[in-house]
Amino acid sequence: MRNSAAMEKLKRVYRITWVSALIFFVMTLPPRHFFQVVAVTEVRPASVLNPLLGLFYGPPGVLGCALGNLAADVLSGYGSDMCLLGFGVQIIYGILPWLLWKRKGWRVRLNTAASVLRYMVVMLIDSGLTALLLGGAMAITGIGRILSLTTLMLFLNNFVFCMILGIPMILVYTYRGLEKRGENFSLNERFIIIFLGLAIVSAATIGYIAYTELAPRVSDPLNLWNRVYIYIAVYLFVVCIIVNFFLRYAEYHITIPIEKLAQIAGDYIHTGGEETLDTRTIVERCNRYAYIHSEVGNLAEALRDMALRLEHYIEYVTKAAANQERIRAELNVAAQIQADMLPAVFPKRKDFSIFASMHPAKEVGGDFYDFFMVDETHLAMAIADVSGKGIPAALFMVISRTLIKNQVLMNQGPGEVLANVNQQLCENNQAQMFVTVWLAILDLRSGELRAANAGHEYPALRRAGGQFELIKDKHGFVLAGMENMRYREYTWQLHAGDTLFVYTDGVPEATNAANALFGSERMLAALNTAETNEPAIILETVRQAVNAFVGEAEQFDDLTMLALTYHGSWQRELTVEARRENWEKVFQFIEAGLQALSCPLKTCIQLETAAEELFVNVASYAYPGGIGSITIRLTQLENPDRVQLCFIDQGIAYNPLQQQEPDITLSAEERGIGGLGIHMVRKSMDAFTYQYLDGSNIVTIEKKINS
Repeated sequence: MRNSAAMEKLKRVYRITWVSALIFFVMTLPPRHFFQVVAVTEVRPASVLNPLLGLFYGPPGVLGCALGNLAADVLSGYGSDMCLLGFGVQIIYGILPWLLWKRKGWRVRLNTAASVLRYMVVMLIDSGLTALLLGGAMAITGIGRILSLTTLMLFLNNFVFCMILGIPMILVYTYRGLEKRGENFSLNERFIIIFLGLAIVSAATIGYIAYTELAPRVSDPLNLWNRVYIYIAVYLFVVCIIVNFFLRYAEYHITIPIEKLAQIAGDYIHTGGEETLDTRTIVERCNRYAYIHSEVGNLAEALRDMALRLEHYIEYVTKAAANQERIRAELNVAAQIQADMLPAVFPKRKDFSIFASMHPAKEVGGDFYDFFMVDETHLAMAIADVSGKGIPAALFMVISRTLIKNQVLMNQGPGEVLANVNQQLCENNQAQMFVTVWLAILDLRSGELRAANAGHEYPALRRAGGQFELIKDKHGFVLAGMENMRYREYTWQLHAGDTLFVYTDGVPEATNAANALFGSERMLAALNTAETNEPAIILETVRQAVNAFVGEAEQFDDLTMLALTYHGSWQRELTVEARRENWEKVFQFIEAGLQALSCPLKTCIQLETAAEELFVNVASYAYPGGIGSITIRLTQLENPDRVQLCFIDQGIAYNPLQQQEPDITLSAEERGIGGLGIHMVRKSMDAFTYQYLDGSNIVTIEKKINS
């Protein structure tokens, strides 16, 4: 058995060595032929293999790379002295990271900010030392000096490719290991992957741009590539340091606390069913994150407080009937904690009105609603119903609400939010609980509402001047019901005066003494009796209708409702043919609108000047060989107080933001014609955007009224 194991180990070492040698040899020859810079070096992507295969497979990987390099050097006609010295340097280059990393007991995994910084420092040291050793080899063989531009290029080449190619290789290596164990990247690792991926892509882009800009002007290949590498290396070093600081902050305040709190919550739900709750441990673990001034800290506090309250509740339940009043008192406290978590302040705004209410069937419930501003122009709304009643549902409700809000605040769409929260809730869900959710994000400027439905009730919508109707949207599966679910988003267009009503199944399934259901038809009838758009009155009307129907029967389910009336923003629109001579009509339309908004003269002039430039561009170039229309939309935005001008045409696709800015330091003859108009628009407006949507060019400019 021992001999068999030794043979298998020897075969594995042999296989790693020669596969590494072959890969290195194949990756070395093409660049040496096509991207040779000087006689002894070239643009060398294969330089990433020595340290990385050394980290992955130890000395066999290092030896394989050194043999592959030796074969390539011999085939390239290098002298025997240089080949042997190069072989030794390649051994040192590959073995040094292994000695610095693996011998310290560190895992080859970029799962923390410290591991990212460690990798960058190790590769800097390894690349620098290797460059000096190769410089020494060139000095010994008489083909170069220790410190030279060639040495600099060797150093930069090694470091750049160890970052740009090495980091993805480590991530792939880590993923394969996790996949074998049935695991996945942690939340913190996903953060690291995203930001390192952005850094690598942007660094490669900068290198490409630098090469295309410098190649026509720098004839010396060594000087050219040194410059390109310097751009990439400096950018990578600076960005990675900044990213490292951000990731370190995220580890302490966002990602790792969320992972730990999710684990605590899962353990808490699990232990609540079968084992004695170790509340002291839960409180101690929650207190480690309660200091964070964010939703993460709020979640830790909520879990801690709920654990303390529920511990008393479980103790009291096991006691005699004489303790029932004390149990009720504790439940009242839990109910107050739950109620305090839901929004209780309903803003009075020009662009929308909102109101919500929750009436639990027991002291605490599993329903919840939520609304909050994602940013200054987007409102998020959610309503949900957790399976079951009482304390377990309330705890699951706390977790679900906090996770949903955290995901939305990361600027994710409703469908993506529900998919991510579903994955988190499925982890350690031993209680087999689930939650239905309707989630939407409303663009307060345009009235566009993006929503997704995870098995929740159909929303009701009343268009201005119309009647409430159920909108039978596409349902996804409930959250925490099954892993890896996807949720389809859909879009509505709200107009001024439209009212939205969402609710939990406690409304249509309210039951009277005869076991008859209130139903959707009675709910719509109650909604349509409310002749006002005031959300609070609409909810009270439905509440009274439900109470009248139920009568003396016991409330069976939580009753939760939310209503929103969209008032829209001040807006005017004009459509004309895209002809230069129609500018006067457009000018009068814009001027009249700005006067109606009491816009200052300076702002009026800036907006009208920018508008003329954009209109003339469309009239001149959008419809070659024909005449089309252009729509001008003038909108007042509430927060902050701004004016928005939108130009919409169906001409050829053209993005003015891609136009290269003119060099205004040059004279008119040197600069040439064109470009100043768009440059003026960029400089004078607070916002300048473009999108091509459904065959239309949409150019938007914005300006603060009181700027």
